[in-house]
Amino acid sequence: MRDFPPELAILREKVFRKLEKVFQRFGFDPIDTPIVEYWEVLKGKYGGEAEEKLIWRFKLPYSEREYALRYDLTVPLARYFARFRPKLPFKRYYIGRVYRYDNPQKGRYREFWQADFDIIGCLTPEADAEVLNIVDTVFSELGFRGYVIRLNDRRLLKGIFEEELGLSGSIVLEVYRVIDKLDKVGLEGVKEDLRKLGLSDAIVDRIIELIGIKGGEEVLDNVEAKYGRNTDVNVALGYIRDILDLVYNPRNMVVDLSLVRGLDYYTGMIYEVWLKEFNRSLSGGGRYDDLIGIFMGKSVPAVGGSIGIEPLLDVGLEQGIFSLDTVTYTQVAVVYIGGVFKEAWRISRILRELGYNVYIDLARRDFKKQIKYIAEKNIRYLIIVGERDLKEGKVTFQDRETRERILIDLEKLSDILKERIMN
Repeated sequence: MRDFPPELAILREKVFRKLEKVFQRFGFDPIDTPIVEYWEVLKGKYGGEAEEKLIWRFKLPYSEREYALRYDLTVPLARYFARFRPKLPFKRYYIGRVYRYDNPQKGRYREFWQADFDIIGCLTPEADAEVLNIVDTVFSELGFRGYVIRLNDRRLLKGIFEEELGLSGSIVLEVYRVIDKLDKVGLEGVKEDLRKLGLSDAIVDRIIELIGIKGGEEVLDNVEAKYGRNTDVNVALGYIRDILDLVYNPRNMVVDLSLVRGLDYYTGMIYEVWLKEFNRSLSGGGRYDDLIGIFMGKSVPAVGGSIGIEPLLDVGLEQGIFSLDTVTYTQVAVVYIGGVFKEAWRISRILRELGYNVYIDLARRDFKKQIKYIAEKNIRYLIIVGERDLKEGKVTFQDRETRERILIDLEKLSDILKERIMN
């Protein structure tokens, strides 16, 4: 868990605003849910490893009820929907903190931010395509380079792994979790972990062959030629083809059979935004048609995605997309010389009422100390108020970036700020 200095907090808020604009452009509205959930709400939704090692669970000394910090924003959404039953289709977004008792390292924290967007109530590939179009729009407009959107479908995996390879029961989810670690442990690591599950060398070899299949629409043709007799495989292939017909930039999509997404609740299309240069995912999600039904007792189709804010910022800073140059929201500093504090105070009030973000020194420090602080905060525009100038109804306007310095009438101060600053 971290503290955020102003420059990082400001960057994060700028990114949040850009994400919200994209979500709103696609017709999504915000919701909010508590950080704390009852443990029984989260229990049984994520799988053994997450629930036994990663979820923050606790009891209060004066309560027998068990609680947990939310692990993601999807299960709380399902609980929210079951409670309030909003009109369908329900399109929401939410940017908030989530918690995992993970091993802290670069890009992985125990408290971090996610930006989620979901569509509830649509069973058609149009909803899946809209999720992917949002993802592609976000990363394109933020300026990311070299990303691909990896696609797969849990029904395709079900048809091949369960029905063609004969895997059944809990072993299937264990296999998925092993494959999900491919990018961390490598191919040999996956082979070793699959053998630890008791699978034969022949089955392990077939799994390794399958997860090596990736590419464009030709992959779908190849899979169809080999497993087309399987109903689940056929449904998944048709669904992916429909999605690829609807996405704005199909060239950014790669069908990848090694993508499995380790969470238990996925039922159909799954995706990840992958940066090969950094060997990491910045976004992931998919279809989870059965999750809401756990809370409501009936099936409600749903699909969505999640963007990890911490890796997004880390990679964006490394790529030079983002910078930490902005260390304050302050636009104008009112500086005073001599006994004119009250007049400077009045000017700062007028500027704030006009909508500008204004700093004025509250400690009545001398001119040099005021200027030193302003330089450290990198405040660009200065209004210098001096006794002699005030007698003539004037102040000095200064642009620290261009070094422009002009004496202006007080009544024209608003005009010059309008020319320089966009509120």
